[in-house]
Amino acid sequence: MFIKRLAFVLLIVAVLSSLVGTAVAQAEPQQFVVVYVEFKPADARAGGDVLQQLDALAEDSAGVIRFDVLQQIDRPNFFALFEVWSNAQTFEDFQNSSETQAILTQLTPLLEAPLDQRPGNLLTGTVNPRSRHAQARQIFVITHVDVDPQFVPQAQPLLNTFVADSLNDPGVQTFALLSQTPTLNHFQLVETFANLKAFEDHLSAQHTVDLRTNIDPLLGAPYDERLYQFVNR
Repeated sequence: MFIKRLAFVLLIVAVLSSLVGTAVAQAEPQQFVVVYVEFKPADARAGGDVLQQLDALAEDSAGVIRFDVLQQIDRPNFFALFEVWSNAQTFEDFQNSSETQAILTQLTPLLEAPLDQRPGNLLTGTVNPRSRHAQARQIFVITHVDVDPQFVPQAQPLLNTFVADSLNDPGVQTFALLSQTPTLNHFQLVETFANLKAFEDHLSAQHTVDLRTNIDPLLGAPYDERLYQFVNR
């Protein structure tokens, strides 16, 4: 009888361990990454072509959820990558693969500054899948928000409210707040609009004016907002 009870207890422990393991796996956060890329002006076209090679490689990689190549509208030699991976390990595996390293080696002589890679986690908002994004008139906006460390507790609720309000603006397709790791006083606002008018209407909205007014005294650096367009594949 004792042996039967012991076997039953061990079975229950095994089942609970399996459930806990599953819950931990499901709770593993997605890995978000923003990479700023600056090419020498004469090499912007060649650099964009190499970034599209990286895009094609990423699309065939395990764990990729979204990988966008973006070109800054007013500075065509400035690009950005917006990446979403299923977890940190899949991103690391992609980064460390020989194929990725070979493409990054091609980029090096074209750059006017080192790649500025900023990993982060999603705090609030919605990032839609890439499947329907490649419209020529869409506007992609990335804003780096550098908050003075002592003011993070005051700034983050302002940013959370701003994201919640902005998701209801006409023409908004993605609007999310990322926290940069490990620099937790640095945030990224990631936004996609149907067109330039939708973006401009958002800028004039009262919640945008309120955010800019209220967060300004809390910043450690200028509010860095950059407009991009998707690079055609």
